[in-house]
Amino acid sequence: MLCRLLGLFLAPAVPSGSLYPLQKKTVTVIDFEGFTKGIDNVHIDVRLSPQFQAKARRILGSLLEQAVGGGRWGKQAVGATRQDWEEFRSSYARMVESALHRAKVSGGLALVQLVQVATLKFLLGLVQTELDQLRQGLRTAMSSGGSTTDTNRMELTERLGWLARNRAKLRYKLSQQLLAQLLKVEEGGIGELRHSLLGERWSLPEEMLSNPLLQAESPGDDEILMKHYVLLGPQDDEVFSFRAVDKLLQNLFRGVGKPGQTEAALAAAEQTRAKLAEEVARLRKRDRKGGGASKDPCRTELEGRLRQAEAELERLRAEYLRESYAWADVPANVDVLFNAGLYQEALRGAVKEGDKKKAASLQQQIRFQRRLLSVAERRFRQTGLLAQVVASYELVPAYRDYAPVLGAQDLRRFLSGETRKKEILAKVKERQQATGKAVAAEALLNASARVDHLSCQQERGYLVRFLKDFVTFRRDLGNYHAILRKMDRIVLQDDPKSVRLSRTNHTLYEFLASNEEGAVAQTVLGHVILKADVRGSTTMVAELRKRGLNPASHFSLNFFEPLNELLETYGAGKVFIEGDAVILSILEHEETLEHQLSVARACGLAKRLLGMVQAQNALCRKEGLPELELGIGLVFSVEQPAFLYDGNAQIMISPAIGKADRLSSCSWMLRKQRSQQPNNFCTNVEIYEIPEGDPLRGEKGEIHLRYNLNGIELDEPGFGKLKTEISLQRLEVTLPGDREPTSVYTGRYPDLKGAIHRVVVREGKMRLLDKRHPKLGEPTANVFYEVVTDEWVLGRVHEALKGTDAGEAV
Repeated sequence: MLCRLLGLFLAPAVPSGSLYPLQKKTVTVIDFEGFTKGIDNVHIDVRLSPQFQAKARRILGSLLEQAVGGGRWGKQAVGATRQDWEEFRSSYARMVESALHRAKVSGGLALVQLVQVATLKFLLGLVQTELDQLRQGLRTAMSSGGSTTDTNRMELTERLGWLARNRAKLRYKLSQQLLAQLLKVEEGGIGELRHSLLGERWSLPEEMLSNPLLQAESPGDDEILMKHYVLLGPQDDEVFSFRAVDKLLQNLFRGVGKPGQTEAALAAAEQTRAKLAEEVARLRKRDRKGGGASKDPCRTELEGRLRQAEAELERLRAEYLRESYAWADVPANVDVLFNAGLYQEALRGAVKEGDKKKAASLQQQIRFQRRLLSVAERRFRQTGLLAQVVASYELVPAYRDYAPVLGAQDLRRFLSGETRKKEILAKVKERQQATGKAVAAEALLNASARVDHLSCQQERGYLVRFLKDFVTFRRDLGNYHAILRKMDRIVLQDDPKSVRLSRTNHTLYEFLASNEEGAVAQTVLGHVILKADVRGSTTMVAELRKRGLNPASHFSLNFFEPLNELLETYGAGKVFIEGDAVILSILEHEETLEHQLSVARACGLAKRLLGMVQAQNALCRKEGLPELELGIGLVFSVEQPAFLYDGNAQIMISPAIGKADRLSSCSWMLRKQRSQQPNNFCTNVEIYEIPEGDPLRGEKGEIHLRYNLNGIELDEPGFGKLKTEISLQRLEVTLPGDREPTSVYTGRYPDLKGAIHRVVVREGKMRLLDKRHPKLGEPTANVFYEVVTDEWVLGRVHEALKGTDAGEAV
């Protein structure tokens, strides 16, 4: 009683007065308007991967057999194995991965959302269908007449009864198990791939995919509410229903403190509307008494003004809710506004650390939270809802014991005092006799006594918990209806005739894995050439022969076999390989969108190739053998390469090969000049413009000299293509010896085995060649691109990415 009296004297507070910022709701846009209507001209036709559908049906059958079949009646029921789950996740991942690559080219994030929503519809519908078919199968077996023995009929009856009693629980459990696997995939490699391709970690929010209400038989299921939220009244006209509580919270802080402009306008609009409604009602009553033969012009005018007033009232009410009830859109805001206990823990930490400024702000916030909570407590007591809140939490431990004879809503009404205790106890006794279940009434009376004697502090604790659970349910309920509306837009096409008709009319959205039908590529869209200039191989061969060793086996074991493994990982093919040159290609095909990451994967392949040679060099140093050096050039071409055959050997013809050869080269003059400079370089590629009048300019048509020592140069069209393949961030890094920062671009991409890698590209400035300059020339406005392999630069990029999610998207 004392704490309640103190609350009356505390200064009023409203949510906007929080010292700590409140989170704003992130609106998830799921826009299917851009998709073509299907064969019924209403819905969107979707066909999911047959492999995924088959895996889902198989694993659901195993789960059902385990839950309803053998094990419960003494028979063997293995259930889903670890391999089953792995195959289910893999089939989903392959399907979504293919959709992501398509979305990068066309469709964007909405295409990924389409396959996700369609998958949810398929899985939830599959659980429903399987349960219906199971029930019908049991009924058919029971009605099969003489073919069923009495023992079998008794077992079937028991199974059917168990299924009827536990259908809601079973549907939730099965749906939850399936959707949890999707979430694992989304949290893992698919999320990484989506971020690298589209710049988004999630296409649908995590809380939308894991929404317990989607898995339930109905969103108002009592056991789901108790398990994940809080039990509410089932009828809209109840004071403890969702609608009633939501309305109370909308106006919880209205009239507290000095009203704002919107609140004052809303109050005025309500008064205006009330006066007009009263006057219109008076005129209508008068006209009815007069026979209602004709309509008074005054009444017509008033009814028009009333409609205008009601429209204005709705507009102001919506504006008021946006300003004053937005805190309820994010459950975390409840902690900021009401959870003083959480902030007291932070206060103790600040005091221990000696942070006086932080401690003062926390103390101020705690005082604010207490004032705010006192407002909520007062309103909940005045309306009788606090007793309902307490009862909804206190009934949970008792529910398990009383479930056979008493429902959760009866328990809530009993503990809250909403229903006379004698009536509930009589109902318990009556149901005990009907079911044969013996349940002691003492525990129920003890729970009621405990509720009646809770302290003010305990009641407030329940109230804070209730506010958090309620707004979480409110958020999930909104997401539930949003997903259902989108599911209703989709038709899952599986019938061969409908699939063919929709496909023929170009209205079918098919989400197939790369290894399913239609995956064979035929049309080349573009290609990347990787040229590695291998230096030192002749010296290596001579030294090996001098020692009596086999050069062929040395290069085979240490170069060509590891290279073949890399080709498989990055989807590359051999164009030409000799001891001093390696030319590889990555082709892009129109029919395989997932392979349209040719530049990103070529960058990764080049980096791995360089790392492979450097690792081998470390071993060579230990053995006193010569080392190999590389210079790698990467060139992208949008043109299709030409092919000819020498016998059975395919030979590629592409202008990109010659250009890649130039990019991989290294001027011996530059190499000598740079070797005489201080060793403070962390770049492996530099390009120098030969000045006018220099004898070197124009030799062999060249106006540039290249330095490429264990480096990777990417041509400008290749960098432009990379920007379309993955989401890049622009960062600034100041290199040793430079006055101005250098731009680097970084993003992530997947290889063909699903691993995610990071690529970093430096935008270097070409220099006007000057042998007297410390860096052999001043920078010009022209740029080139180097795939970064230097550990110092990569470390700076890693630190920049850890410190901020910022970075300019390109």
